[in-house]
Amino acid sequence: MIIGVDIDNTITHTTEMIMHYAEIYGRERGLNTVPDLRYYYLEDALGWSTAEADAFFDKYLARIYYEMKPKDQAAEVLAELNKQHEIILITSRNLKFPQVKEATISWLKRNNISYDRLILNATSNMHFFSKLSICQEYQVDVMIEDHYELVSELCPLLPVIMFEYPYNRHLQADNIIPVKHWSEVKHWIDFLHSRKISSVG
Repeated sequence: MIIGVDIDNTITHTTEMIMHYAEIYGRERGLNTVPDLRYYYLEDALGWSTAEADAFFDKYLARIYYEMKPKDQAAEVLAELNKQHEIILITSRNLKFPQVKEATISWLKRNNISYDRLILNATSNMHFFSKLSICQEYQVDVMIEDHYELVSELCPLLPVIMFEYPYNRHLQADNIIPVKHWSEVKHWIDFLHSRKISSVG
């Protein structure tokens, strides 16, 4: 199978690292540092202005991407899956941010993340882009994702294994498979693969 995999908050603990640095940045400037994790975007979670959020990311984003930790068993499960399946990393990380591509590739290598292809966001939207056309172009069979808009966009057309967070728990559909851990991902990929083989046979 061809497996599409988001990076942030699926392979990584991105939100935790963002909030770590947001607390430092916010304290220095007298901004709110207590997040409402029901919201995905920094402006909504902390009540910051777009200008403040942009300034924060300009200062800290490369460091965040370099220092974040992988989720438990992410590397091990991806290595196992990559023996049998093609893995395409599809991320909203934007090429327009300085050093993003270099920081991402370096992090993937240092953390032994197995993959065949890396696709970054090249659109004018700095934090989000539609992954539907990418999934269609590369004939992705299943997507591993957390962003609620992307899960909603993709699930009518292919199964989406969704890492659960407060900001996406409201989503429910036949093609959405909620998970909390990479061991569950392995189980569901094996199940979807066996179902695909049975349907072909």
